[in-house]
Amino acid sequence: MALISIIGVMTRDHDGDLPTVWVPEPLLVRAARLIENTADLVQQGCPLPPDVAEDVRPHLQKTLREDAARLRALIPDTDRGSGSGLWVVLDDPS
Repeated sequence: MALISIIGVMTRDHDGDLPTVWVPEPLLVRAARLIENTADLVQQGCPLPPDVAEDVRPHLQKTLREDAARLRALIPDTDRGSGSGLWVVLDDPS
């Protein structure tokens, strides 16, 4: 779950103008599927954490679906499962 969270943050905060780090396509597929499943649960009325107000449910569901869509956009449209890329922020050495 930590890797999924990190992937979500990276895809949300950057527009692709950063160095590329290659990740296995199954990681992206699984992360997208888990996020989509969570969005489905939120839509179906699953209990939210105690510190999350009920009125944020629509926003949470929308955000989860957008995160999953961003991950799916990184998966190449090929028959072979190879070559999925993801960008990361590298520390500035200067």
